[in-house]
Amino acid sequence: MKNKIQIIPTVMPEDYDDLVEKIGFVYHHVDSVQIDVMDGKFVSSISWPYSDNSHFENMMKQDEGLPHWEDLDFSVDLMVSNPQEEVQKWIDVGVAEVIIHIESLNGDVEFVRELKERDVVSICLAIGVDTPNEELEKYEGLYDSVQFMGIKKIGYQGEQFADEVLEKISDFRLQYPDIPVMIDGAVNEETIKSLVEAGATLLAVGSAIFKNSDAKDAIRELRELVVNS
Repeated sequence: MKNKIQIIPTVMPEDYDDLVEKIGFVYHHVDSVQIDVMDGKFVSSISWPYSDNSHFENMMKQDEGLPHWEDLDFSVDLMVSNPQEEVQKWIDVGVAEVIIHIESLNGDVEFVRELKERDVVSICLAIGVDTPNEELEKYEGLYDSVQFMGIKKIGYQGEQFADEVLEKISDFRLQYPDIPVMIDGAVNEETIKSLVEAGATLLAVGSAIFKNSDAKDAIRELRELVVNS
């Protein structure tokens, strides 16, 4: 399993310039980047393109690409109140994966089923710390991976790790050993080993990379911790 573990930088852009800067910081060292976006409704924080939609409409029309789109695969974590209206915009932009929070779906299984049947983008369902794993059963067979949130207050970086997510990951891994498991939130030098031991294979890392002056060193150190776990 260790050779399948990936470190995926997560970019939470305040505006377009911030998006360009953060992707530019890491793109030489990884194959994929996750963009976290918030509409200020599903969570209280707000980010590009919901705070400032500069360049976004051009991206949807494919007149412009995401920064370094030639070198990277992108996923987008949609912390938005109405993913049914937002997913297509990001498909048009060209992301390879959409991450949809089941708490935002309000039980709309049909939407996820239709998206799965279209087979135009990978589907990852995100689940919060306080949401029972059983909620995922409604969508069984309709998603490609699952993302567990490692913090209770989502939409912010640098939040405190929620230890109870380790049991959630372990329980899911036992029930679904072949489904890729991502963890997002408080993934850092202190938590990464226990997360891998619990069964996470996709490690979405924000501040533990961007707080450093050298992205290559930060990612290398995290990878070494995974190898030695």
